[in-house]
Amino acid sequence: MNGQNPTFIQTMKIWQVLLLGEGFQVEGAKSNCEITGFVEAESVEAAIEKACAIATRAHPELAQVAGPFPRPVVNADEVEELGATFPYSVDVDQVELHWVAVS
Repeated sequence: MNGQNPTFIQTMKIWQVLLLGEGFQVEGAKSNCEITGFVEAESVEAAIEKACAIATRAHPELAQVAGPFPRPVVNADEVEELGATFPYSVDVDQVELHWVAVS
């Protein structure tokens, strides 16, 4: 191979994500959230980052995770790769976010 490193091509995978957020301030109330959907990414970490980025575009309140401590968090509850034999067609790079008020 003439002394060069081979180029590795990462194939994108489809991931189903379920992310749970806690400690957000939404319209003056403390709220938690659930983010669900399907994203195309190279790895679990990339899938989580992409799902958060997509959700933040529609829900800017998620940007609070970058604020000072104490700050809200978003954690991955479940991230699963969909195999080639997955029997359904899914819309990728789309997530839903649902807010839940906390008392």
